[in-house]
Formats: sequence, C-alpha cells, structure tokens
Amino acid sequence: MRTPIIITTFAVLVPTAASAGGYLVPSMSPRDLGLTQAAVADEEGPAALSLNTAALAGGEGLTIGLSAGVLSNRTDWSEPALGSASQSQTNFPPSIGISYGGKLAHDQAWAVGVGFGTPAGGSLKWPDGWAGREFIESVKQQVFAVGAGAAFQLLPTVKFGVSYVRFQATEEIHQSLNFLDHFGEAHLGLAGGGDSFGVATEFQVAPLPLHIGITYSHAANLDLTGHVHFSSVPPAFVAQLHDQGISETVLIPDVLTIGGAYRVAPNLTIMASYEFEHWSDYKSDTFTGTDVMTGPDGVPTHFTTSVTRNYNDAHVIRLAGEWKQIPVMPQLTARLGLQRSISDQPTDTLSPSLTDASSWGIAVGAGYRITPNLGVDLGYEHVFFDEVTASGSDAFPGSYRTAVDLLSLGIGWHTDFGAHKQ
Repeated sequence: MRTPIIITTFAVLVPTAASAGGYLVPSMSPRDLGLTQAAVADEEGPAALSLNTAALAGGEGLTIGLSAGVLSNRTDWSEPALGSASQSQTNFPPSIGISYGGKLAHDQAWAVGVGFGTPAGGSLKWPDGWAGREFIESVKQQVFAVGAGAAFQLLPTVKFGVSYVRFQATEEIHQSLNFLDHFGEAHLGLAGGGDSFGVATEFQVAPLPLHIGITYSHAANLDLTGHVHFSSVPPAFVAQLHDQGISETVLIPDVLTIGGAYRVAPNLTIMASYEFEHWSDYKSDTFTGTDVMTGPDGVPTHFTTSVTRNYNDAHVIRLAGEWKQIPVMPQLTARLGLQRSISDQPTDTLSPSLTDASSWGIAVGAGYRITPNLGVDLGYEHVFFDEVTASGSDAFPGSYRTAVDLLSLGIGWHTDFGAHKQ
C-alpha cells in the first residue's frame, strides 16, 4: 500500500466580489454595495469606518447604521475524464456601524466610530463522493472584524482618519483521505485572530466639485490554533495521522485604494476608484501539528502539510453614479456601479478549495428617506468570474466557472442629540 498524500487546505468561499486570491468580502453596507465600493471619495455615515475613515468627520450628533446581507455563491466544475460537479452556498453577513461627531472652531470638526462586520470568509461544500474529495469536501470559515476609528477635519476641504481593526476567525475543514482500499476522513477546526490598522484622507480639489479619497489598511496575520481529527485510519498510518493540536497563519493583505468623486450636477455624483491588493505575500497554507513524531532518520519532527498558493497581486477598478432627490420622488436615491477585478492567479496551484479568477461585477441600489433623520437602503451586486482551468501535474484537473450574488438591506438613523459648537 502506498502512503496517501494528505492535502488539508485552508479553503474559503469561492471568491467574492472584491476578492483576489480569494476571500475578501466587500462592504455589506447597502450604499457601498450598490456603488461597488467606488465611494471611497464620497463616503457617508458610520460605514465610512471600513471604506474611508476620514469621511466620518464633518457631521454632528449620533448616527447608527444596521444592515443584513445575503451572499450566495455557485461554482461549476467539469473535466471530460472525471465528470462534473457543482457547489452552492448561502451566507448572511451582517454589518453594524455607530458614529458620533461634533464641530470645532475655525470650521474644524471631529468624529469617532465603531463597527462590526464580516470582511472575509464564507463556506463551500462539494457533493458527497465527488471526484475532488481528496482535495476538499467542505469548509466553513468566518472572519469577523471589530473596528474603531477617529477622524479630524483640519479644513473644510481636508480630512484625516485612523482606524484599528481586530480580526477573529474560525474555520472548519473536511477532507477525504484515500487509503486505496477505503477512504478515511480528516476534520480540522481552528480559531484565532490578529490586528490591523488603517489610515485615510479625503480632500477637495478646489474650486472644482472634485473630491479625492485615499485609504490604506495594513496586512494582518491571523494566528489560528485548533485540533485535527482523523477517522478510519489504517494501523500502519496511525503514528503519522492521529488526533492532535494544529496551527496555521492566515493572511489578510495590505490594501491601498485611491478614488475620486465629481459632482456633475447638484444631485448627481460620478465616482471612480482603483484598488491594489497585495496578495503576492501569500505563498502557501501550512498546517503544523503539535505532537512530536520520530522520522525515518530518528529525528523528532511534527506533522506538517502545506498547500502552495503563490498568489499574484490584484487590481480592482470601479465606476459608479449616485442620483439623489429624483424629481418624481425627492425622497428617493438611485445608484449604479460597475467593477473589474484583475485577479489572474497561478493555474498550476489552482484548487477546488479556492478557484479565484478575474471577474466583472455590476450593482444597483436605492435609498429612501422616510424622515429627514431616518432612511432605508437596498444594494445588490452580481459578480461573474472568468472561466479558469487548472494546469500542471500538481493541481486537481478541471475548469471552474463561478458566480456570486450579494444583497444587503439596511436602516440608518441620525440624531443631533448632544451636538453643539465647541
């Protein structure tokens, strides 16, 4: 009997609308979603904490934004010699933001904000017994973020912001093990977290009605620890494949975004942005066991398995428009967005655990003011990925085609309570 090749992968939701290398989830604020996140130079409300913290400054009083999202993904796989399979999953990422701000003398202002969201992760489950079960059967990963930020308006046309984010992640991974005469199972469960920070600015190019926004979020290493459980392992392999603690480090990459917003009419704004995602630091997913084993040469060693990724950096271009106070219904705002994510990842490390590719996204959205201080917003985005085919002898063969739908419904409330000149 040959020794089985154990490939336990850190696998995540097939790539989402803003992702490259595969697992960043876009802001689920309904306004941001309806504008494909192009509003980095024209952000509003507490959602600014995640897109451009500097935009928090300028408003007075307390603002609360709550939203509930639906994220549905589908991937179809096919290979003439092996057959075909499809997987689809639906998740429900929430978003919460609270901000408070005030005015200062000399046209200066300040604001602080806190928020909670799910900036990465997802779930994937291939059919039972499918051809690629030795690479991955199912995964459920959740990356939660709790953030806080502060913003200062130095001049009416210049704002700055800083933010801190704490990521907490959990993941469960199931994979089949081929022992030739039967299949065993590997089940991994891990949890952990990491920290990040961000800086941001927004300024007006006077006298033009043009605003520029720039944001940078620093990379975070999420150190996860947990347990691996093996089942149906033959006695000859128990020394190698037995239950034990396990650890892994997950990368959330550096992200730099530059955008502009031009008010072409009093109620019509056109927005565009460019985003750079530094995925080239992501080389592999490596799991290390805690138990010490003795190798063939008598040297103590740990159970270790690694999946090569070798991601390339990604580039996302976005264009959007927002029309407020539509003449036939002044309480209504309409939004439209388009994006192109250039995310050509190596096909020789392509895995059914993560089938990222370049993609197109189109979004629509609307907002309605129930009262001057209360509004509801709805955003929807559909993303379709280029077909991608694995290459080389190490990758599981086949072609993948992915589509993702994102929907978010939210409510925003504002009060001037406590606001006053200082």
